[in-house]
Amino acid sequence: MANVLLLYPALFNCYSKFVRKVEKITSNLDECTLVYLQDPNGFIEKYCQNFDVSFRQQDELEDESITHALIFDDGEEFIKETIKLKASGKPVRRIKISITRVINIKREPEYQDKKSTPHYEYIGRGSYWGNPYSMHEEGESREEVIRKFKYDFDYEKFPNKEKSEVFKLKGKRLGCFCKPEACHGDVLADFLNSWDDGE
Repeated sequence: MANVLLLYPALFNCYSKFVRKVEKITSNLDECTLVYLQDPNGFIEKYCQNFDVSFRQQDELEDESITHALIFDDGEEFIKETIKLKASGKPVRRIKISITRVINIKREPEYQDKKSTPHYEYIGRGSYWGNPYSMHEEGESREEVIRKFKYDFDYEKFPNKEKSEVFKLKGKRLGCFCKPEACHGDVLADFLNSWDDGE
């Protein structure tokens, strides 16, 4: 019986892609148990219950009973784990994914003088994806201006923005000044991290 260690980032929120990839890989195994350290979005437990697959959680990466590893890899998380698993000689399958993250450009100075690069996009005031609703000008709460942005984004109500342009942000860091507070960039990142790109 195969014991497959499964790792995925908390920001990865595309269950349909998760199912497709796990099903494709585990379908070649006669019988398997999915093993995990964390299941931040409940994907593993949901998958196992829906497809009648056994699963178990454990605290340590080092476990002689693990026979395979499946890692949803954005190139930033699970680096040490990948190295350890490869060094153990166990088969490791890495599924390349793109994660969009929102950052505070005050805390990451390498992005302060940039507007758009292959890995970064400024989304603050004056940019294409800037939030047209301001807490300061209208005296509204952070939650309210984000709610308005989300509504306009979800229902394509922006007068000068095409929702399809959001896909150009896939896998980028989105720079604003809000983090660690909630940010309109979270709306964009959540949408992209939940989108099934079909890959």
